[in-house]
Amino acid sequence: MFLLLVEMNARPGAAPELASLLSGLLDVARREPETLVYAVHRQQANPDAFVLYELYRDRTAWETHCADEAVQNALRQFDSLLAEAPRLVFCDTVGLAWGALPA
Repeated sequence: MFLLLVEMNARPGAAPELASLLSGLLDVARREPETLVYAVHRQQANPDAFVLYELYRDRTAWETHCADEAVQNALRQFDSLLAEAPRLVFCDTVGLAWGALPA
């Protein structure tokens, strides 16, 4: 499996729009059979800071996700919404245990 962690900070005043944009990408992920988990989180200590947890079957699945028109549109909007470039952390899965996940 292939994991991508993304940390991003919204420009001052842009957090609500960024949250909406990122939440809209959940629909894209739901229709992709090779996207296993796509989660958008907001830091409790800093409401302008977001963390995305994206788990794909493999890197090709991630590349397919990135090629989606809605994802490309979101990426184009990042320049106006983000305070700086997002921090990307690419990971290979060493182990995984599934608990009870809410729907």
